[in-house]
Amino acid sequence: MIFYKNLKKPRKISKKDLVFSIFEDGMKTNKDDSIAKSNECKSFYNIKVSKGALENGLGFEDLKVPANTENLKDLHTFNFVGRVDEIKTIFCERWYSEEKGKYEYLILMTDSHGTVWFIFLIDKYNGFVWNLSENVSSQPLSCATYRIGTKDCTVMFTEEGMQYFASGVQGVYPNVPAFISSLLYYGRFFGIKNEGKNNLVYTVNTDLRNWDDTATSVIEFLDNRGAFKKLILFNDYVYLFREFGITKISIYTAKNDFAFSHLYISPSYIFEKSISVCGEKIYFATRDGIYSFDGKSVEKLKTDYSEMFGNLDNTNCSGESFNGKYYLATRYDFGDGQNVGCENTTFENNVLIEIDVKTDDIEILRGVDIRNLIRVENPYMSKLCATFNYANKQRIGQLTNDGKLFDVGTQKEWTSFMTDLGECGKRKKIKQIFIDTKFDCEVKILSDESVYSKDLINKKKKNKIIK
Repeated sequence: MIFYKNLKKPRKISKKDLVFSIFEDGMKTNKDDSIAKSNECKSFYNIKVSKGALENGLGFEDLKVPANTENLKDLHTFNFVGRVDEIKTIFCERWYSEEKGKYEYLILMTDSHGTVWFIFLIDKYNGFVWNLSENVSSQPLSCATYRIGTKDCTVMFTEEGMQYFASGVQGVYPNVPAFISSLLYYGRFFGIKNEGKNNLVYTVNTDLRNWDDTATSVIEFLDNRGAFKKLILFNDYVYLFREFGITKISIYTAKNDFAFSHLYISPSYIFEKSISVCGEKIYFATRDGIYSFDGKSVEKLKTDYSEMFGNLDNTNCSGESFNGKYYLATRYDFGDGQNVGCENTTFENNVLIEIDVKTDDIEILRGVDIRNLIRVENPYMSKLCATFNYANKQRIGQLTNDGKLFDVGTQKEWTSFMTDLGECGKRKKIKQIFIDTKFDCEVKILSDESVYSKDLINKKKKNKIIK
C-alpha cells in the first residue's frame, strides 16, 4: 500500500473582532456601509447614547404638581376625562392676585369647542380642573401675557376678538384683530394679523382693550421672503421670522424711527411653530433640517439627521427650549419600514428630538404624537410638558428619562451598519457574540443569506451568543 502526501493546502482562516462598546457618535445617516465604523449606527431611537452605553431614553408621565409650597413633594396629577374632551392649545401663565397678595401660576388650555380651562400649578384642590370662559368658540391663534393698566393679564387672539383674562377679571373685545404673533417693546405693540400676513401692525396704544385702527401704523415689505409668521424679542432687538427669511427691526425713540436689516434668506420653508429662544441662539426647523440663529448668522445643525426630514410638511411641529436643550416634536421618515408606537395608527408627529445646545448630543423619542410642547417654570418647579394628538389627547405629560410613555416601555433600537469585516467577497462565519445587558433585549443579525435573532435576559454575567 502506498500513501501519497496530501499536497492540498488547508484554507487559511483569519479572525476578526468587532467591539460595539462606544455608542456616543450617534447616527450617521449619510455614510456608506463600506466606510462606517463598527461603533457607528445608521439608526437609533428611544435610547440614550451620549455616555458610551445604551441607556433608557426619553419618556413622558402625567403632569404632577404640589398641593402647597410647604411640602413640594406632596404631588398629585389631573384627570381631564369627562371635562376636557381634548386639549387643543396650552399656555403657561402668571398673574398677580391683589386679593391674595402673591403671584398665581396657572396652565390655560382650550378644548375642541374653544372653551378655556385652567389648572393651578400650586394646587390645593387635589387636581380639580376649572372652567374659565365659554365666550368664544374659535381656537386662539396666539396667546401672550402683558401688563395692561395695573394688572398682569393673558390675552388670546381669535377670529371672534380678543379674550382678556386677569385675576378675577375677564372679557371679550371683538374689535381687536386676530393676531398670529405679537409682542410689547419699548412702549409699542407689534402684531402680525392673520389676515394680510405681509404687513406688521404697530401702535403706541398698549391697552389693547381700547383698540383703535386709526391709531395704528403698518410696516410692509414687498420682497421674496414670504409672509410674516412670528415675532421674537432677542438680545434687545425684534426679529421678524418670515416664510423664507429673517428680518431684524431696530427701534428708536421717535414714533416712526425704525431701521430694518434683512439678515437671512432661507432656501427652504421655515416652520414658525418650531421657533424657540434657547440661551444665546434662536432655534428653528425648515423642510430640510434644524438651524440656529445667533442674531447675525444662521448655522445648520446635525446634518447627518437632515435627510430624515425628507422634505416633509411639518406644519404641525412644535419647538421649545428647556434646561439648555432644544426640543422639537416633528415628523421623521426613518425609512426602515417599521411602525413604532403612534406610527401604527394615524399620527401628525412621530418623534421628539432633543439637542443639547452645548455638546450637540442628540436623543430621539420615536412613536409619540405630540401636539404642543410647553416649558413650565416658576419658583417651585421646572418641567417640559406636552399635549398629544389622538390616543393621549386628554393628557398633559411631563418629560422623563425612564424610557416609558405613561408607564408603557418604548420600543428601543440601535442598528449598526452592514460590514464585510474588511474583506469583500469572502465568506465569514460568526462564532461568538458577548453582550453585557442590564435589560431584556433582542439581538438580530442580518446577513446576505439569513436572519438570526436571539432574546437575551438581564443577568449579572455577560450573555454569550453562539451562532
